[in-house]
Amino acid sequence: MVCGLAASDTAETLLLLGARPLHNVFMEYLIRAGALGRMRGFMGYKNKSRLEAVLLIGPLGGTALEVRNSEAFAPLAEAAHLFPVQPRHIVGPEEITTPFWQAYSVFGAKPKWERREPMYVITARDLPKASRASFEPLQPATEADLDEIVENSALQHREDLKDDPFSADPEGFRNRHVQDLREQRWWVLWERGRIAFQVHVGAENDHTVQLGGVMTPPDLRNCGYATRGLAGVVRQLLERRPAVSLFCDEANLAARRVYEKLGFRNLFYYRSWLLER
Repeated sequence: MVCGLAASDTAETLLLLGARPLHNVFMEYLIRAGALGRMRGFMGYKNKSRLEAVLLIGPLGGTALEVRNSEAFAPLAEAAHLFPVQPRHIVGPEEITTPFWQAYSVFGAKPKWERREPMYVITARDLPKASRASFEPLQPATEADLDEIVENSALQHREDLKDDPFSADPEGFRNRHVQDLREQRWWVLWERGRIAFQVHVGAENDHTVQLGGVMTPPDLRNCGYATRGLAGVVRQLLERRPAVSLFCDEANLAARRVYEKLGFRNLFYYRSWLLER
């Protein structure tokens, strides 16, 4: 049976997610912040009152799930099909998202693209000796940097996701970045008065901080800014969490070379589908 999750389901949901703490950091982060009962889109599959799976469809269609009983895929897919907000970007561990997509696609969803994404993780032990000795610290951007952050972020979405959420909703896109800036989520490396590298410091749990939005402006690429910037943010974040994690398109060899040079290890794979609007 699929049902909406309430605040009373918080402990059981966190127990389910805690079995694989690196797999759904964002969903765990939201739930620990009190999202159940306050935010629409959380659904659970229960078998004899035991929670066996959790599904989240965010307000913009971002979709994630965790499943420990394969019987949950078909009913969760049907519930997603009937939900007022349709899945737009399905992302998560390959062994979970693939069978969910197989069940959901029968309802006629059309993928814009599908890709495999290595999940990279780094700990202090993985850092090259040079990175341990010296690094260039980053600093959080401020609202004064909004225009530059938004411009870079919109380009990163177009290049990486082949999607343009800024054009679809400029005001909403800017407002989300304003909120992130107020929460000091965007960290930047400056060069001659402009942003040479930016990264989004996102969800975290007791095990890891998850990065996203890794971006160097086109005219500053191949100058080492991404390597310096990532080395700095990783070193800083490892002071507060045991690991830092991120994922990227398997085909993005340039990014993967940077990550692996810095000491990131590919622990498992994500799978993503971006669906037509």
